[in-house]
Amino acid sequence: MNQKVVINQLRKLLTYLSCQVSDLGNPRLKTLDFERQLFKNHHSTLNDYLQECVNTLNKLEHHSLSMPSYQWQLEHLVEQCQAIQKVVNTLPAPTKRPPTRQEELADYERRLLKMVNDLEYQVATASGFQEQQQLLANLAITQQRLQRCQTAQKDYSWKKSVTVKTGTYR
Repeated sequence: MNQKVVINQLRKLLTYLSCQVSDLGNPRLKTLDFERQLFKNHHSTLNDYLQECVNTLNKLEHHSLSMPSYQWQLEHLVEQCQAIQKVVNTLPAPTKRPPTRQEELADYERRLLKMVNDLEYQVATASGFQEQQQLLANLAITQQRLQRCQTAQKDYSWKKSVTVKTGTYR
């Protein structure tokens, strides 16, 4: 395989691993099960281990090594990447914070607005009288839901501002 192709593939792999590590928040590592000969130094974060891999890849790209040494370095780099990937796979996924009540209401309002627009379009393009009447009934119900949602948003914003201003917290 062409040397440049191999280097590019390894660079893509390291970029992918870097994205995975950053998605995890580059966690600090207390103990790792890396074999002693796998990495030159002991690091506290996965990004530091990745940086060691990137440095190795840069050396491979810019220095002409003898074929056996070059092959060994490539294999060693692949082993390092595999070890990092195993650690990434064993770390817990970052927990998403649950949406706030305000975010939930805003999302619900957005969906209701889309439903109202869709129903208005369907009413305008309805072919029969009964179909149009049914769509108008559905449109009225959906508009009422939208109005209640918007009222709930205003009430929530008002209660939140009053609670913060008076210094009372729930």
